[in-house]
Amino acid sequence: MKDTSSTLSRRTLLEGLAATPTLTAAAASVAAQTPAKTAAEQAQAALKDAKATKLVLLGTGAGPGGQGPERTRKMTSHVMLSNGAAYVLDCGLGVTDQYARTGIPFPALRSIFITHHHADHNIEYGPLLVIGWINGMHLDVRAFGPPPLKQMTEDFMRAYKTTVDFWVEDLKMKPLVAVDVQEVSAAGPVTQDDNVKVSAIIVEHPPVKPALGYRFDFKDRSIAFSGDTAPSEAVAKMAKGADVLVHEAMYVPAIETYIRGEIAKGRPIKFEDLMAHMKADHTPVEDVGRIAQEAGVKTLVLSHLIPAFDGIGDDTWRAPAEKYFKGEIIVGKDLMVV
Repeated sequence: MKDTSSTLSRRTLLEGLAATPTLTAAAASVAAQTPAKTAAEQAQAALKDAKATKLVLLGTGAGPGGQGPERTRKMTSHVMLSNGAAYVLDCGLGVTDQYARTGIPFPALRSIFITHHHADHNIEYGPLLVIGWINGMHLDVRAFGPPPLKQMTEDFMRAYKTTVDFWVEDLKMKPLVAVDVQEVSAAGPVTQDDNVKVSAIIVEHPPVKPALGYRFDFKDRSIAFSGDTAPSEAVAKMAKGADVLVHEAMYVPAIETYIRGEIAKGRPIKFEDLMAHMKADHTPVEDVGRIAQEAGVKTLVLSHLIPAFDGIGDDTWRAPAEKYFKGEIIVGKDLMVV
């Protein structure tokens, strides 16, 4: 009988070599179809075993207006993670889900800070507390913000007492009956723990009084937040020498176009009145760059974007600030880690 083993071996080898380009192309095609990591997955990867203090932009959109399928940015909210402890600043709609998507456990939540009482900054403050509690948040969580935050918290706890009591009965949990609230009415120190020292300033956001900006001085980095404000020297002074300044930003040409569009749709507003309001309450992106340069910060993060539409490119947001600020400029996106 003829020995065919060497023939088969050579034939198999040649066929395999011939097929290699096809297999490689197929593998490349599969790889090309593999979806990129989601923003949540990227955030989780950046936070995993993080040693340094991290800032996560949970929501980067301004205002409760303009809600619709074309708006993908959540309302304003942030979380800072340092040494395993989480500090939330502002609680716009979506903060609870966004916090969960970062992978930061709810028992890590130590404090919540509110800049002012507009819906896009406080509407989900109460729900964050209740959902956080159900998911293991410690009962000694603290809250800071302008008056009447204490009354608001008590009212919410009273409204949701029945809901909390049902879960207490079912799950044998300690009830969430109160939150330690400290109201902030003036500039100065706010609180300090083993991770961070927090201070506040008063900013210009009429008719809201007081409206606050905050600075967080961690052991390894400092992060300042403008809150909602017209151009303010107080923000530049507060942020002096900070590593990061997160500042609201308004792109005036786009907001003008948006307002004219709303009027054309029949919305009962006057262009001059609404633009006067916007200019009295918010900061054009050019001025944001000037304030960041004056403060001497390392990184400027543009957030609470006005208007909060995806159609405005990063370069369009960045260019006006670059006229004045020579450091790093980041155009904020939801779940971005800084």
